[in-house]
Amino acid sequence: MISSMSLKLYPGFESHKLGHVFEDATVTAFFGHRGADREALQKAFPDYAISSLKQTHSDIAVSATTVIRSGDPVEADAQYSSEKRIALCIRTADCVPVLIHDRESGLIAAIHAGWRGVANGIIVKTGRLLTEKGARLSSARAWVGPHIGVESFEVGDDVAAQLEAAFDGVRGFSPVMTSVVGGFEKKHIDLMVIVRAQLSSLGIDRERVMECNINTVTSNQHESFRRDREKGGRQWSFIALK
Repeated sequence: MISSMSLKLYPGFESHKLGHVFEDATVTAFFGHRGADREALQKAFPDYAISSLKQTHSDIAVSATTVIRSGDPVEADAQYSSEKRIALCIRTADCVPVLIHDRESGLIAAIHAGWRGVANGIIVKTGRLLTEKGARLSSARAWVGPHIGVESFEVGDDVAAQLEAAFDGVRGFSPVMTSVVGGFEKKHIDLMVIVRAQLSSLGIDRERVMECNINTVTSNQHESFRRDREKGGRQWSFIALK
């Protein structure tokens, strides 16, 4: 197990033996690193019931109540709830974990936003679903956890085009960074730029977004599919109401 003393602290987060955690009187928001799996989380947070999904890089969000009551794994990439002591879990390697909490309605959501999910608008669709359920996102908070950094996320023209389209609503910036190496053009994507823009489109401005900016590809404390391929694992993150 990695010592908490070895973990870099980010504003608003505290070091935890399994990752980074934010806590106040109403909510726990947690981002895990290597070793943060279901069993480890259950031991570290015994007061919370675990709700996990069968993730498929979709744009589907479901109620955590449905997940817990189902006898079979539920296919979705986001879940929401207003019930206390349920840890809404998502698993990531290089994808972006996004957690949302609206104090007024008491609604929370956990979102697994891979590049396909970002392109398909899963963050925006989940936010709109929360609004339909009574959330006021203009006063909500969000947390964004460790994911693949722009320097590590080289993509082809097709992926770049899809992610540029997802970003089309924000003018004056681009999520695509282009460089020429050895006479060849290389494109890299900054997923955080798109995630910020999508959260802002929901009314969650940057000052209410807390970021744990760790590049999973270059961090030896985190799992990374791009780095390790099938040999790698997944780290778990969650949000729960107290």
